[in-house]
Amino acid sequence: MKQFIQNKVRKIGLKHSSLSGSFFSAKNNKEVQFESSLERDFIYLLEMDWIIESYYEQPVTIYYSDAENKQRSYTPDFLFYWHPRFSSKGAKPVLIEIKYDDDLQKKKLEYKPKFIAAEEFCALNGYDFKVLTEKDIRTEYLENCKFLYRYKKNSFDHNHPDIQLLLKNMCELVSTTPRELIQVSARDKYKQMELLYYMWYMISKNIIRCLWEYPLTMDSSIWLDELYENYYPK
Repeated sequence: MKQFIQNKVRKIGLKHSSLSGSFFSAKNNKEVQFESSLERDFIYLLEMDWIIESYYEQPVTIYYSDAENKQRSYTPDFLFYWHPRFSSKGAKPVLIEIKYDDDLQKKKLEYKPKFIAAEEFCALNGYDFKVLTEKDIRTEYLENCKFLYRYKKNSFDHNHPDIQLLLKNMCELVSTTPRELIQVSARDKYKQMELLYYMWYMISKNIIRCLWEYPLTMDSSIWLDELYENYYPK
């Protein structure tokens, strides 16, 4: 018998063996707890990926019987829901377990019944189950997420003159680079520095798009999200 419990079901305490703590989630507007630096890094991905609508830490307790018919419980690390653009097309919520690859290999037999129980639970409830390691999480994409999160956690009125100036120039340029956008938008170096902050904010919010899988620099390719392409008609 398996039980689903929405919201955090296990109290996360301070650990001496790994980094644990809390992270302010701009997406959920609350503190999110983590039990390792790898979980913390995964939260950055959840925060910055626009196709993820919402997420929860320690959201599910799954009860199952082991080989000796003893009842056991297992609590995966995260559950996330896709943006309606994807969920409306059949994308299932995803239950996530975070493990370091070395630990995963050493304790494969120990983890196997837990993961089987999680897969059975997901099959019954219309979810997917994934186990992720540092190989999946600690990529160039993560570095860009960490860089841009400092801008995304701020809240600006999108009618702000500087945001509108950048948006107007992006509509005219169509495809450009951060360097060119800033140079076109202002000649004064101090004004350029101000605009730079708003530009990174717009990228963090996906108003301005880029390839997050590659190092983000002043010479990266950027373009407007399709929702804003005709904001200022040519």
